[in-house]
Amino acid sequence: MTPLQLEHQKGTAGSGAEDLIETRIASVLGLKQFMQGPIRALLIKGLAGTGKTTVALEILKAAGKGKGAYVSSRVPKELLETHIPAMKETLHNQEFLDIRLEDASSVLDLVMQLTEPKKFRTIVFDSWDGLAKELDQRERLRAEKTLMALAHNSGAQLVFVSEEPGATTIDYLVDGILELVTVEEQDRTVREFIIHKLRGTKIPQRKYIFTLLDGKFTFFGPYTIPDYSKMSKIAQRPDIGESYSFGSGALDRLFGGMIPGSTLSIEYDENVPYSALRAIEYPPIINFLSRGRSAILLPLPGANDEIINSILARAVGKNVVSERLRILNILRTSDLKTASLPKEATPQEIHEIVANETTELRKKSVDKTVLLVKSVSALENLFASDLDSLLEVTSQEIITLQQSHDAHILFLPKDSPIRSRILSMSSSYAKLFVRDGTVLMFGVKPHTGIYALQHLEDPIAPSLTQLV
Repeated sequence: MTPLQLEHQKGTAGSGAEDLIETRIASVLGLKQFMQGPIRALLIKGLAGTGKTTVALEILKAAGKGKGAYVSSRVPKELLETHIPAMKETLHNQEFLDIRLEDASSVLDLVMQLTEPKKFRTIVFDSWDGLAKELDQRERLRAEKTLMALAHNSGAQLVFVSEEPGATTIDYLVDGILELVTVEEQDRTVREFIIHKLRGTKIPQRKYIFTLLDGKFTFFGPYTIPDYSKMSKIAQRPDIGESYSFGSGALDRLFGGMIPGSTLSIEYDENVPYSALRAIEYPPIINFLSRGRSAILLPLPGANDEIINSILARAVGKNVVSERLRILNILRTSDLKTASLPKEATPQEIHEIVANETTELRKKSVDKTVLLVKSVSALENLFASDLDSLLEVTSQEIITLQQSHDAHILFLPKDSPIRSRILSMSSSYAKLFVRDGTVLMFGVKPHTGIYALQHLEDPIAPSLTQLV
């Protein structure tokens, strides 16, 4: 499932099932597949700054122009437009009612007027607890039951925004509850929404990552493996000043390209799909080849040479792949046919093989430069009993690449026993991990924001959306 930018849903007011709030919520939150029950009243809760008002306005926008009402007990319209400029048009297209000076009883009378003629499909109360706190417990419960009855009898859709963290009486009355939270993820803030309740509905996943980039609510479903059959020949990307392009606009914007002679380490945990790693592995290889340069690949564990060749050949052509790319697969089974490196080779011997291949490929490179992409995990599997030697040759390799102005990318598992030593030798360093099914990425060296990695336009190149 791809992230869904909440978009205006055209239509006119109706009646019956078509007017149920699950239609609105399904369209704007992407929850249609498990929203079967009649959700006429929704509670959006969370602490200040978690994005509740933005989500409520997106739902209001989906009601259709002139079909929604925003009832504000906190801020005037002008201030809200200043706080959330991306929602200015929505606020102009819908009814805005400022009730900051009204009491709860007068608000109930107002809701009756709004719902009786079925003029509005969606009514947002922001915030409900601002009004409810004026009532004692029995009065509040009676007022909330009255609102529920109005919603179910009129077909109106009520959305309540609340900053009360604990369960209150309205939690037990509404049909659905979404809680918005911010969590710390390795010194960076991530927004998450939690589905606590959708009455009569099966909920296969309760937590999702979302962003408020550009003032809009965008959520991310679980990572999906790209369909490589839809790829086509990829246009080359020019160098970025003195740096090599990653072959991906998203990666170039994140890292500023690859400085000649540099080493980039990509650390990943055990939950990151290999296809997400290949979204970083393939683009620079393809771009190096398409620009007349050469590349060497020591693939990730379990990689299939034929599949890799097929994908890269579709991107740059078979002749280019056969002439200027070397895939050095490392043996981990007794089947010698699956390996292109000797079964009993030492780390130094493999280093020499890589060095010799680099020398040969340099002759075929338009500017004598070579990209080396390596899986540290594959090497660790082979040399588990001799990691010191592996570190030694890796250090030699990094020094050689620095002197020759080549580029070097290492894929490093999070639990690698030589992780800290590898990172200390790396020019730059990024992390990939999974939260709520979404693959997230950020730069540690240099420090960057945190991004959701997906495949939206091209199955080869990644799409990176910043979480803000």
